Amino acid sequence: MLGEIKEIPAVVERQIREGAEAYRDEGLRLRRESPRFLVSCARGSSDQAVTYFKYLVETGVGIPVASVGPSIASVYNATLDFAGGVCLTVSQSGGSPDLVSLQKRAGDGGARTVALLNVTDSPVGNGAGSVLPMLAGPEKAVAATKSFVASLVALASVAANWTEDRALIDALVSLPESLAEALECDWSAAALPIAASQSLFTIGRGPSLGIAGEAALKFKETCRLHAEAYSAAEVRHGPIALARDRFAALVFVNGDDADTSIRGAVQNLEAAGAKAFVAGAQMDGGKSLPTVAVRHALLNPICRVVSFYRFVEALAVSLGENPDAPALLRKVTKTV
Repeated sequence: MLGEIKEIPAVVERQIREGAEAYRDEGLRLRRESPRFLVSCARGSSDQAVTYFKYLVETGVGIPVASVGPSIASVYNATLDFAGGVCLTVSQSGGSPDLVSLQKRAGDGGARTVALLNVTDSPVGNGAGSVLPMLAGPEKAVAATKSFVASLVALASVAANWTEDRALIDALVSLPESLAEALECDWSAAALPIAASQSLFTIGRGPSLGIAGEAALKFKETCRLHAEAYSAAEVRHGPIALARDRFAALVFVNGDDADTSIRGAVQNLEAAGAKAFVAGAQMDGGKSLPTVAVRHALLNPICRVVSFYRFVEALAVSLGENPDAPALLRKVTKTV
């Protein structure tokens, strides 16, 4: 896992060199087609990557993006009307039968199907109308890291070209340098309080919500720590009742209009007795973690998750866990 985390800057550099044309072409095609909506088909880390993309599309393009549960097709055999939409499948392996089922059902229902895959020669890839390569290279650790970041970068590039966001397109070119710096950010101040916590929240909002979801998943996978992801708004609708002494929260700040509500959530958590660690801003009450400045706010979540990966891998090792091969998990999970 650590070796693959350290590969991330080189992976993104390869994407910019070898994948930019494919991502640009897909973005331009989406702009020409002007779909009415986009649905996603993904599980695990890939589903969290799509959550990041959801906010880029909904704020930048103005169409809804919805995650459809693969069981709608694979278990319940339901027929949905996808006419006028695009179905985006995101997967590292492209091998899970339920993803194949939903992608086919979406195509049969009138959607154009697009797959973003690390293994392009796969059941999902073979059934997709068009395929975008992640270009992450072989990923052997069970916990996805470089393929997740590659998904974010590819989707950010597609969105940037779809919306003609020249500033974001240009900022992506310098992202590998920022990611190399992000690997050096030291979050060890959060290690002991999080390790000692009975449970923890990971908090985000907007583009950082998917990063919070990925962080919660990684705490469970690699450290066997119970973590739940919430938006800075949703956490105040009930879950905050759990916050007490020995409760921790890891908070991801975007650097956008959501920061005010995130600040409010941090203050509420601290007032309840929890220890909040904040990545991305100085906030009253919370402990700030070092982060890297980037040229576009929409790339902040990508840098944050790279710093988080370095932190969570070290935390897992310190807890006596094997982050390369966590118990009960396999690299390719096939569900129906």
